[in-house]
Amino acid sequence: MNSFDAIAPWYDALAKVVYGKAIQKAQSHFINEIKEDANVLILGGGTGWLLSYLLLAKPNCKVWYLEASAKMIELTTQKIHTSSSVQLIHGTEDDIPTEIRFDAVITNFYLDLFPIEKLNLVIKKIKNSLKLNSKWLATDFVDGSKWWQAMLLKAMYLFFRIVCGIPATKLPDWNGLLMSNGVQKIKSKLFYQGFIESTIYRSSS
Repeated sequence: MNSFDAIAPWYDALAKVVYGKAIQKAQSHFINEIKEDANVLILGGGTGWLLSYLLLAKPNCKVWYLEASAKMIELTTQKIHTSSSVQLIHGTEDDIPTEIRFDAVITNFYLDLFPIEKLNLVIKKIKNSLKLNSKWLATDFVDGSKWWQAMLLKAMYLFFRIVCGIPATKLPDWNGLLMSNGVQKIKSKLFYQGFIESTIYRSSS
């Protein structure tokens, strides 16, 4: 299991130094597409700021929050304190509760952690936990043709591979893999000069 424990206290600050407010704007862009009383699965939730945002926007949702980093879960707990509507789970897609079918799933900067072969299996596992016509919100980097994007991707993958032990060495085609697994793209929006894409999908099969 890869772990972001080493950088958890500085993760949000580092993201803001490089990307300003683009990361948070992209991740929160489609939150209102989630229905009011949805069962929501969040994978790789990070420090918990998005969970706080979701709970404010959709207070009647129930959330299962899976995060592989114990330090990230600690930071999340500090933000939300105690909430009967949130289940915090220390784990990965392998630990998704099997007794629940979710109305929505959020995978922000999660699908880029895996090499393409593994990512295909991860997507299938997540999709199996969803109801028909559920919403899938994904925000992640996209591989454009600009030189600075290629440089940033190379630097980020080297950094996170060394510090956090992620298995991926390059950005997978997460958009293409989602759609090849029967997840229909509804709409999307680009941020940070087209380097970050926020997308909403429907699990249609």
